[in-house]
Amino acid sequence: MARIIGIVMLLLLITLTPSPIKAQTYQPGDVVRLVERNLHIPAHPAPGDQSVHLRFISGSTAMVLNVDSASGWIEVSGSSLTGQQNTGWISARYIVGWNGDGKATGGTLDWCPSKGSPIPRVNGRLRIATWNLENLHARDGEATYTGDDPSVKRFAADYERIRCYVRLFDPDILAVQEVDGAEALSRVVDTDVYNVYVSSRPQSAAMNGKQNTGFAIRRGLTVQAQPDFKALDIRGDGTLRYGTRVDVTYNGQTIMLMSVHLKSGCFDDSSTSSACSTLMSQIPVLESWIDDAAEGALPFIILGDFNRRFNQPGDD
Repeated sequence: MARIIGIVMLLLLITLTPSPIKAQTYQPGDVVRLVERNLHIPAHPAPGDQSVHLRFISGSTAMVLNVDSASGWIEVSGSSLTGQQNTGWISARYIVGWNGDGKATGGTLDWCPSKGSPIPRVNGRLRIATWNLENLHARDGEATYTGDDPSVKRFAADYERIRCYVRLFDPDILAVQEVDGAEALSRVVDTDVYNVYVSSRPQSAAMNGKQNTGFAIRRGLTVQAQPDFKALDIRGDGTLRYGTRVDVTYNGQTIMLMSVHLKSGCFDDSSTSSACSTLMSQIPVLESWIDDAAEGALPFIILGDFNRRFNQPGDD
């Protein structure tokens, strides 16, 4: 058996709330749009208080009342699930940043860091991150999922803000999930700093865009793109997301990388639901790839959105 240099399974849940920075972009009186999400928007009675006393309606507009500079949380007034106007404190990540007519709601991106370098770090370390970009479409004002419950729409300032956050944590390698394609990913990274790689999963007839995995990798790194790991699409019809595979060489050492996005809807139980059945069928496929990789000489990292809460007792 070849010596195993290293095995790492990595799940970074990047909430991206360096709040004192983002809070600077909002001022009392701004009318903002909240993100669209199935669980709606949790609101809290005070900054930093994790208890949820109400939820604002997903995708609705709200008015900024106050900004807490210490936590970065924002007090807003908006429509709650009860149908009433309520006030509560929310994390800045639940604000899209645009009002209904697609114009900026105030504030600037003067906090945005300068563009990074395409040359990787010289200290012998790589900074590796993963980010589910939540249905990042390639075009302004377009939703990947349409219909009665459309997915989030982005506009120019939204793409710019995401790009600024990428600059802020300055990864050498960024794995991504839920991107429409290379064009969409290129809108949120500096393409003279990063090369982008996106899986080839086809667009579903029921969607207005694609939902793929991928990578943005600093240009100074040597990258060998590998075939997509299509085996995660256990149905074989493109309805499940492929893994994006690349090999990256740094300081003479090659690392095998894969960005994955497993089936959603089975987060912390083992029910017989369709989502759980699908996820449980994907697990041995991924395990088999891991077993094969562990027999080789190269270290590897699997990272992305596993759609599973690994800290649940007995969830081995």
